[in-house]
Amino acid sequence: MVESSGGLGQVFLEQLIENTVLGLEIIVTIIIIIIVGITLAHLFLIALSTLRKKDEKEKRREYASQLIRRMLRGLLISIDILVAADLLKSILVPTVTEITTLAIIVVIRVVLSWSLSKEIESHINQKRL
Repeated sequence: MVESSGGLGQVFLEQLIENTVLGLEIIVTIIIIIIVGITLAHLFLIALSTLRKKDEKEKRREYASQLIRRMLRGLLISIDILVAADLLKSILVPTVTEITTLAIIVVIRVVLSWSLSKEIESHINQKRL
């Protein structure tokens, strides 16, 4: 009787983790779509305003730089959430293949996070100049 409840608890925990991972991936996908959509819409509006007005060029450039920084920060947060989801997945199936796959994914996402943070820093440094 105790073994069956332990098995039931294990199944419940696995289902809970799988559903949590799926939920996190769906949330991150929605966040990325919203971030990119808003950024593209604002950049389109900037392009339209450039056609109408020739002055305020520096103001539009600064606004576009702020938009890109916001988008990059949102993407960094999304990448962090995806790494957490991958860690949860690896808890379910801790085989050598899963752990190797997780390690590769984490390395790729760390490199992406690093490059995005460098991009944000370069935009901030351009703003100062």
